[in-house]
Amino acid sequence: MTIPLMFLALVTVVAGFIPFGYFISSNGESYNIHLDWGVAGTSIAIAVLSIAIATWMYARSKQPVANALARRFRGLWTAAYHRFYIDEIYQFVTHRIIFGCISRPIAWWDRHVVDGFFNLLAWSANVTSDEIRGLQSGHIQQYTFVFLLGTLALILLLLL
Repeated sequence: MTIPLMFLALVTVVAGFIPFGYFISSNGESYNIHLDWGVAGTSIAIAVLSIAIATWMYARSKQPVANALARRFRGLWTAAYHRFYIDEIYQFVTHRIIFGCISRPIAWWDRHVVDGFFNLLAWSANVTSDEIRGLQSGHIQQYTFVFLLGTLALILLLLL
């Protein structure tokens, strides 16, 4: 996976310098991106400073600063350790609300109503085929007679 990711990173870096704003627009005018270097510079500085502090705190085998902060901010540390309980919230929303209140009634409707309707159609086709099986006798005179009766019934239906 390393080589494909390196290739994608290289293509992304090169594609970032292509001025797509001159090629893609809805009204024919070029799309200019305005970069506020005050916001971008502040974000980059905060990110670099945060990475440096985290490296300083966690790079060694013993972590006295991290342990002291964990004792000082016990509630925040516990919440962060449990990933702010996002997994528990996700489990509750998906299993209790989505699966229990939405998917289960839809599955019941599909299993009983939709499948029941199509089972009824299949049963009626099977019963009908059993009943009209005798019409397929192989006698051409009988087929012609049934065709004539059907034509006469259709003509009567159209005239009335």
